[in-house]
Amino acid sequence: MIWTILFLSTFALGRVVDNPGQLPLVPGDGPRVPGNSLVVQCPESNRSDLLAISRLQNKPQIPYLNEEIDVLIWGAFARNISALSTVRYWINATANNGESGSINGTFHICSYLEMMQRPGSDDERVVQCPPSQGPIYIDYAMWFADILVAPGLWSVKFDAKTPEGDRIYCLQTEFDLQCKPDHEGPECMRDANGSIQDRLAATNFGRQLISV
Repeated sequence: MIWTILFLSTFALGRVVDNPGQLPLVPGDGPRVPGNSLVVQCPESNRSDLLAISRLQNKPQIPYLNEEIDVLIWGAFARNISALSTVRYWINATANNGESGSINGTFHICSYLEMMQRPGSDDERVVQCPPSQGPIYIDYAMWFADILVAPGLWSVKFDAKTPEGDRIYCLQTEFDLQCKPDHEGPECMRDANGSIQDRLAATNFGRQLISV
């Protein structure tokens, strides 16, 4: 969850790629798995991925501003995974006021996990990483704080690979992030006079975003 906060603050502080640099998600989905999640496998995912995903869920089903969302992954690793494996990410956002931008980068596979465990494990550690061959349960938690995040259209892609370049998994999603229907406030509109950049120009969040 802290990764999301740091990224979003970085986005607000202007460390973003101009809109022409946004990476559009490839139309279509990859292999379908149960769970009815907003998150899907990328079209480039295939049977050779080192993480065979058997189920994907996100809770709650619809993300809202100022709420946490958990992306839950069930699957099995085909082999032991190196701690030096990395996740490349691309995140695009177009706010309600028309402002847009994107950011991309890389983090280590063992960073920013809420949970990674073998199902039924007796190990008391919440994060058992690097993961070893066999079944696994993963939880990525994200919090869209209203003081940091502009409501609007968001797209996210995570592409995890080993140091040798073998794909571990690739996931992507697109969603419309807004306030809850029963909530009204200035943070729900973010008009041109209250942009996310203006709101956070003086903050120090985001300066610790990992770079590898």
